[in-house]
Amino acid sequence: MMALSSLLVATLAQFPTPPSPAVPAKIEIGGFSMCSRTYQAINPDGWSGATDVTAERTQFETKKWDYQAMYLRLDDTLPDIMKGHKYEITMELNLTGGSGSPQLAFDPSILLWKASESKRYVKDTIWPVNVTDEYPQWITGGSEVPMTGTDLGDGYFKFSGTFTSTVEFANPTKSIWLRVYLSERPTDPVVQFNFRDVCFNKVAESWDPPPAVSSFDEKFTWERPPVPGAEMTTQSSCPHDEPGTTKWEDAFGTQTNVVLTTGQKILVTDQSFGGRTYDKIEIVEGSELIFSDTTIFLTVRALIVRGKLRIGSPTCRLQGPIDIRFWGSKSDADTLPGGFGTKGMAVVGNGEADIYGRRFYPTWTRIARKVRSGDDRVYLQEAVNWYVGQEIVLTTTIHDDTDVGQPNQNEVFTIKAVDPTGKIVQFTEPAKYTHYAGTEYQGEAALLSRHINIEADAPDADGFGGHIVINGARGRIAGIATRYMGQTNVMARYPLHFHLMGHPAENCLFSDNVARDTYFRCFVIHGTHDILETENVAFNATGNCFYVEDGVEENNTVSYNMAAYVKVIGTPAAGGPQIGNTLVSDANPGGLGSGDRVQPVDATAAGFYFSNSHNHIIGNAASGGWSGFGFPGLAEPIGEFMGMDFVPKSRTTKTFRGNMAHSSGGYWGAAGCVYVGGELSQSGSTITYESGRATRSTMVESNIGVQDWEGTQQWMLFENTKVFACNKGILHWGNRVEVKKAEMHDVARSVTLFGEIWLEDSLVNGVSGNTDAGYADLHHDGFAFYDISVKSLITNTEFRNYQSSPGSCKGWAIPGETLWTQDDALCGHNVINGSANLNLLNNIVFSGPFHSDEFKPQQISAVAGIKYTNVDFANYVSLKIVESGASRFFNMIDHDGSATQEGRPTVVGSNLNWWQVCDDCRFEPLWETWLCPKKPTAFPEREVAHIRVKTPDISWNSGGIGDANSCDEQSKGDWSNCDVGYIAHFGYGPGNSDVTKRSSPITSNQGITGITGRGWYMWLNGGAPKKFTIQPAQVPNDVVLPFATSYPSGTTFTVTGSHRWDASMAVTFSLAASLDAMLADPFNLYFFDGENFFITLKFPTKRYDLNSRFERGGYFIWDVDSDWTITVEASCSSSGGWCSSSPTERVPEWTKGCPVPPTDAPTAIPTAVPTAVPTAVPTAIPTAVPTAVPTAVPTAI
Repeated sequence: MMALSSLLVATLAQFPTPPSPAVPAKIEIGGFSMCSRTYQAINPDGWSGATDVTAERTQFETKKWDYQAMYLRLDDTLPDIMKGHKYEITMELNLTGGSGSPQLAFDPSILLWKASESKRYVKDTIWPVNVTDEYPQWITGGSEVPMTGTDLGDGYFKFSGTFTSTVEFANPTKSIWLRVYLSERPTDPVVQFNFRDVCFNKVAESWDPPPAVSSFDEKFTWERPPVPGAEMTTQSSCPHDEPGTTKWEDAFGTQTNVVLTTGQKILVTDQSFGGRTYDKIEIVEGSELIFSDTTIFLTVRALIVRGKLRIGSPTCRLQGPIDIRFWGSKSDADTLPGGFGTKGMAVVGNGEADIYGRRFYPTWTRIARKVRSGDDRVYLQEAVNWYVGQEIVLTTTIHDDTDVGQPNQNEVFTIKAVDPTGKIVQFTEPAKYTHYAGTEYQGEAALLSRHINIEADAPDADGFGGHIVINGARGRIAGIATRYMGQTNVMARYPLHFHLMGHPAENCLFSDNVARDTYFRCFVIHGTHDILETENVAFNATGNCFYVEDGVEENNTVSYNMAAYVKVIGTPAAGGPQIGNTLVSDANPGGLGSGDRVQPVDATAAGFYFSNSHNHIIGNAASGGWSGFGFPGLAEPIGEFMGMDFVPKSRTTKTFRGNMAHSSGGYWGAAGCVYVGGELSQSGSTITYESGRATRSTMVESNIGVQDWEGTQQWMLFENTKVFACNKGILHWGNRVEVKKAEMHDVARSVTLFGEIWLEDSLVNGVSGNTDAGYADLHHDGFAFYDISVKSLITNTEFRNYQSSPGSCKGWAIPGETLWTQDDALCGHNVINGSANLNLLNNIVFSGPFHSDEFKPQQISAVAGIKYTNVDFANYVSLKIVESGASRFFNMIDHDGSATQEGRPTVVGSNLNWWQVCDDCRFEPLWETWLCPKKPTAFPEREVAHIRVKTPDISWNSGGIGDANSCDEQSKGDWSNCDVGYIAHFGYGPGNSDVTKRSSPITSNQGITGITGRGWYMWLNGGAPKKFTIQPAQVPNDVVLPFATSYPSGTTFTVTGSHRWDASMAVTFSLAASLDAMLADPFNLYFFDGENFFITLKFPTKRYDLNSRFERGGYFIWDVDSDWTITVEASCSSSGGWCSSSPTERVPEWTKGCPVPPTDAPTAIPTAVPTAVPTAVPTAIPTAVPTAVPTAVPTAI
């Protein structure tokens, strides 16, 4: 294949383009002056006033002079402040005393800082206080700008001062503060400041280009489409060169309602349409309409294709330019067949449409250097064949792309010049915003111009644009640009749309097209399979953009596309944590902006939306949107396939590889750049979307409609993925998911994954060099472990740039509660009086759960191969100390000691000494956790076990709030009043030489988790229960766990074991002669020593093999199984459910000893030493995407 640089030369030879002027070496940045603006003034005594400096004289009077300063706030829209650029402040100033006598105008200086609109005043202070703790950022680096003055002769002095900005301030809707500081203190106690002509000026400069970026990716490998071949440089076998054609003007003259006849082969030339507006053009079956490669302009209401529409071919890309405009006001009329409405093109029956415009490559790329506010060019990572006069878009690189609070920062430019290398593109106007490019990530640049343009005739206030639907035999559309297409809230009226084609007999594709300023979606696949959507660009889209519609669509390839600036329809979905909103379709939606939606998922509009994930999704980029990639769950298909016996959400990803997403997830706290969540269903004509947490069990299917529930479980795999400037990087509310080789930067949390999850070989970077990303002042989680059943395995992953930010944990009082600690060394790690309403963790890598007592963690969290770079030791692990089961039983297995830097496999437990099973464990005060060696020398390996006990005051729960008792509210924050007893290790407490219990409270909510190595003793405040049950829900096979609880002397017992599904496993336990005898036969014996009842907690593996565990990369997490229940019934005099006599509280002795504390245990806090960041070795990128058709795809559609 020809090299790309040679291809560019060849392209210009075949397809002429305007000549490009040279791109100058320097960036010339023009100056400007902005005067007569609106300001607000605040004096040190708290008095404020607002005025317009267009007035002849602006006066602000101090009430009591305590300082030598006056504050001006520039409130209007401001120009961007560019780091390192020069600016000038000029003003005319006069000071008068309270009596009106002239006062000497002292030389002032100016101190500038940027201030958020959310800042407010507290009492009489002028210091701006922000409830989000975003403190002022000095534009001048905290240094004063000296001013020089000139006497104007009328009592005023003109002052001017020049400064170089130390920050980049690309948020023009926010304010800049000026502090006019006098060099001497006025003598009069009441002073009036008189300002006139205050101006903010930009000094013209000549700038060097921004520095080059040394590398672009680490873990992530950017996957790119193959470089085109001859199609970009030559034309061959062109339809318009074929013999036997008749010119349009000869066949139809000036008719404006045209129907071709069978056998006609009509050629359109530059003389054919003559500026006429056509109501209908119909190409009947057996006829052809062919366009010449020339300038053609067609305005038509309905273009109907039953025969063949041929505008170029795969080997004959047209230069044109060709423009097709669809006209018509909003209407319910069907001027197109098949009920496809009006104002567009419909390919129906045996119709075929081939449209091929000039090939541009790449259609989008990534920028190679940072584009600063004021820069006039962009440096690209790939050579392009774009040219002068075309339009491009640079995507935002900040978190907020919502247009809420500030404008979006996507920018459209016209090309002024292109460097001969094809890698430097100059604009006609300078950039308004910064577009980041660093070693962590880079924004995108995309070409918006094409030589074939298909548009609505004009922007439409009703969102009623044109549309193209392919419902025939074949559709191949490549190299076109669409604009003002789609019809808001009208189903099947989309810019480009494959509709109910089943398995097309011929290859169908949308390739290298543009969908711009859409009114409803972008590129849609509906009831169709084996489609190729590749190298397309979408910008400024309404509703879900790349859209797979009803849940049956499979084996399509969506590759190398870009979607940017995607807008929700109506009010964005939000709601409570995890719960989200319940959204219902409106059969008669009011249109864009009304809040009504014909499809409720458009409240969560994504760049790429898949109602069925079993497709090839490769090398795409999503910028903006509610999420970048959205995967709702469907229990059955909707729309045309409603009632079909098929479970779309059971289908796993066929391929998800090489995709990027950024600048999304900001509409809701649980949203992410990749969002697998929500439940979509349809009943009758009503579509309902539950936008929050929903289950998704991915399984093998033998055929559509035949669910192999006993077959192999499948994991959704997200491979080689890059996300940045997101809320959550990847959020997956499903049952099984793997994330491999991911890069995540500037995310509030890397991933939130449910079920059995594996994060492997990834990079999580809390803070990048992009100071404008919008997350520098926020708290970041590397990974937050869940509180119940979610098995999280994180291996071979690096966490970078998680450091404490002094002052960023300063909290504020909630009524009846205490502030967070102000100690920066412990910033965010604890609270004086814990509360679930205060969650201010400060840039922590691993954080534990705390919010619930009903949901208690089992051993579900494990890590290995963890690397830290530029991470404070105090920030490795954080546990919020709350009197809840989630906090008390938090645990994590560090399989190789890498996460804790203990140098050995380690069990991490909560702050309670319950986790200090022996004296070889140590307490880490910076984390508020215990660390115990997992493999002590000469002793059995320690595990973490979980049991479930039910007594008269401990209830089962079924996993729902309100199911257990009054102590289940997640919002309580303190469950200490729900304590019903404690669980303690044998050998510590009453009856032992060490009377200090190593214990944890237990509450009326069932569930106890702890470290093995000793027996467990349970004391109940209510006494000895007449009956209790216990389930060894998670006791590993090799672990022997003795359990004891106290009973009155003389009590006898009936002990049975049963399995929920297997009656043959039932057993009646016998009384053992000794504790050792019981331990030797744990499946048949119990023991009572007159004070304590003993039994061994172990799943009966010799009767029923439960060796089930979630395992990846050589590490594993044991399954949780509640099928085996031991029932203990006591014979004693009773009162209600309790024995009437009180038992003796005695923790059993432990005679088997403990390991000696290791001599090499850390004695000082280790410090993470930054190490060299490895450079990722790119792997071979497939040149072809498999398109095999499985039998699981419906054949009748």
